[in-house]
Amino acid sequence: MLFYLAEPAALLGMILALVIGVYAHDTAQIYAAKLVRDPTPRRSGRLSTGLIPARVGPFSAVSMLIAGNGWTEPIRMNEVWRKRRFHVSAALLAGPLAYLLLAFGAIAGVAALSDPVFLNVDGRSIELGRDGGFPAEMLLMMSFTFASLFILSLIPIPPTDGGRVLFLLGPQSPGWRNASYKLSETHLGIILLLVVLLLPVLFPSLPSIVGQLAPPLVRGLGAIVGLNL
Repeated sequence: MLFYLAEPAALLGMILALVIGVYAHDTAQIYAAKLVRDPTPRRSGRLSTGLIPARVGPFSAVSMLIAGNGWTEPIRMNEVWRKRRFHVSAALLAGPLAYLLLAFGAIAGVAALSDPVFLNVDGRSIELGRDGGFPAEMLLMMSFTFASLFILSLIPIPPTDGGRVLFLLGPQSPGWRNASYKLSETHLGIILLLVVLLLPVLFPSLPSIVGQLAPPLVRGLGAIVGLNL
């Protein structure tokens, strides 16, 4: 995020996407859990318009500030009974799906604008093919940010949604339980996520998983609405 201080449209788009994404993610998971008859998430109070700090931990907040990407605090669900693992997994995956739909909505907004516009993302100049000036640049950055949140949420390392689903559906052997404990309770998972997100920012020569996957995803979404990126 700090690297876009000189680009107001991109910076505003990133900030808006992070705020909207956090609330949309929580709301999607809570209502999905309700559909599978799990009232536990609704009791968390995350449907309210509470402040972001209650939804984003300090390490994720630092990651958002530096890398423009992060994760939300896990919402507690009824994971006690093994037979409910598929119900809980479906509710968890509603969060990433919300990110994906938001990314598509933002790119559709760009497609609704006209005239050429360019945006510098990860050192590359991307041509939109249509120009709406400030709004188009802001929406494009929102789409990239939502796409990045989507990709990060599926990385199979707790506390991400993908990590929680992996250990929900995985075997219940002592080895898996031990790995789940170390990743979740000793914060090893958070450390690994910070490495994945921050090292490519601090050392640009290192490959970025999210940075490599987000542009193709946005281009694919753009192609659906006839936008060539």
